[in-house]
Formats: sequence, structure tokens, C-alpha cells
Amino acid sequence: MKLLDSVNKLLFSLRKKQIDDTLGIVLVVSNTGFGDTILSTPAIKSLRKSFVNQKIIFLVNKKFAGLFLNYKYVDSIWKYSGGYINLFSLILKCRLNNIHTIMLFHSNGPEDIFFSLLSGANNILKCTDNINHPYKNLFFNKLIIKNKHNIEKKIDLVRVFSPKVIDTEMAISSFFYDQLPIGNIPYDRKVIGIQLGAQDIYKIWPVENVIRLSLFLLSKNYFLVFFGGNKIECQMMIEIKKNINSSNFYSLVGKTKVIELPSIIKRLNLLVTNDTGILHLAIAMKIKTLSLFGPTSSKEFGAYQDNDLHFSIQKNGFFVNDKPKKKRTQEGMQLIEVDEVISTIEKII
Repeated sequence: MKLLDSVNKLLFSLRKKQIDDTLGIVLVVSNTGFGDTILSTPAIKSLRKSFVNQKIIFLVNKKFAGLFLNYKYVDSIWKYSGGYINLFSLILKCRLNNIHTIMLFHSNGPEDIFFSLLSGANNILKCTDNINHPYKNLFFNKLIIKNKHNIEKKIDLVRVFSPKVIDTEMAISSFFYDQLPIGNIPYDRKVIGIQLGAQDIYKIWPVENVIRLSLFLLSKNYFLVFFGGNKIECQMMIEIKKNINSSNFYSLVGKTKVIELPSIIKRLNLLVTNDTGILHLAIAMKIKTLSLFGPTSSKEFGAYQDNDLHFSIQKNGFFVNDKPKKKRTQEGMQLIEVDEVISTIEKII
């Protein structure tokens, strides 16, 4: 990281002013998280619909590339992997394909600055609200205004080129919308999905609350499906199984690939979830959601379409953000009461 930072500073100091107002061949980049990638799709759709003859290449994390099989809004998909060898391979591909504009919808530094500087691209744009970004003078766009929905922040990069069409609806490959639901889920019951975790512990509703909610829902004859995959979520599932004696739930924790999720989500009557990637996938699939927000903002990361399908509970848990990420606790999410979640679910279903 320190080496790349030093190289980036040197490359930036040597870069000549190349910015122009033409798009040329575009590389759109969302190569980090699952949810962030889906949140980038409205900007990609707006770009395609406005510039129908422009070549658009989508750089996406290899773990999520399957969701964009034959994606009609781009001409090709490049799968992103970390490491220096892959970085230099990406730079070579950019140069061989004459990339003219790079839109960094969501990407991690310093790698994104490194390959962008060496890509040969004239225009580099980045979605960031860091007004002190060390490379802010590199970007063709103005820095993003805070408190705007994340979808709009990404579309703002497209707006630099005066698009004719703005599309704010998320979408994955059309292949998944035509799939039949799968999974060991009964067809004669109402099914509620519960996403256990999130990328960060401070965004997770405590497991004891999940257990109380689950016991209530099972008593009302709902069938439950639990989602998750990381170590925290696996540990949460162990606790849930210790406290629930029922055959009316199905655990997919640690068992499901991202590419399998759409066809499973289609079977749900409702998904209850923290602020994490599966929320945005369910929204893109037009499945009802109840999302729980404490330290993050539903106005920035909640549903931005189909308001009749999506509901959220927002508490003022932003105080936890005063600490470094690794020291933040679940105090903000503890403000969400089980009874409030239950009453909201009863209104939805």
C-alpha cells in the first residue's frame, strides 16, 4: 500500500493535462462490495441508454461477475482480482482497448488510482465525497455532495457528459428475472428471509434480537430462511440453532453462492435485512424488504425505487461513527426494538 501510494504521487506529478469532454471507450468500475456493485447499475444503465453507440466495459469483482452474465447494458465484462500481476494485466488491457474514460463508481485505493493513471485514459472520474482526497485534481468530476442517495452520487459521474436518459432503477442480468425459484422452501407457506450480518459488526442487529424475532415469526406459522456467509454470520447461526427448536426454517448461512441468491430470493414474501448487499439485490429483484438502519443512513443506502415494496426502520445510531471502524459497536443497531420490527412486518404482510 505504501509503495503504491508513493508511485501514485510520482505518476500524478508527471501526468500532463489530458482532460476533454468526449466519452470515447468507457471503463466503468465497481470492483469492491456486492451491494456497491448493484448500486452502480442505474448509472451504467443511464450511460448505455444515453450513449447507445458508445463502447462500455464493466470492471467487476470476479466474485459477483456471474450476476452480469450477458448484461445488456455493457459490451463486455472484465473480472477484477487483486494483486500486482492482475493490476499490470488490467493496465495492459486498458491500453490495448484504447480506454478513453474511466468512471470509478466504487473502487479501493490506492489500486484504483494506480491503474487509472497508467491506463492511458484521458478522463478519470471518481465517486467520492472526500473533499480532501489527495488526487481530487485528477478527477474530471466535482466531488460528490454528502447526504445524497448513493445511486444519485454514481449517476452524477454520468451527468458530466450531459446524458439524455437518467434511469434510477437497479438491475442485474435479465437471465435471473426469468429463472424459477429454487431451494428447499415450502410453497404452501409465507416465507420470510432474514439476513443475519453485514460487512461490519456495527451494522448488524444483535443476535439475541434475531432470535426473539424468529421465535415470534415461527409461532405465527411463517417459514424462515436465514442468509449469511462470513464468520460472524456462521457464529450467529450457531446461536440461533441453540435457541430454536423447529423444523420450519432453512439455513443458507455459508452454503450459497452469490449467483444462486436471485432464484432463492424470488421465493420470499419479505426479506428482513441489515444495511448490506442482499438488500440491494432484493430491491433489484422487486422482492419486498424491511431494512434496519442505525449507524448508516436509509436516505443514502436504502431503497430508491418501488416505494410500495420497501420499508425501513431508521434509528439515530450515527454516534458510533465517531470511533474508528474497528472499534465501533452494535449500540446504534441496539436502538431498534424487536417489537417495532414485529409490528412493521405485520403491516407489510
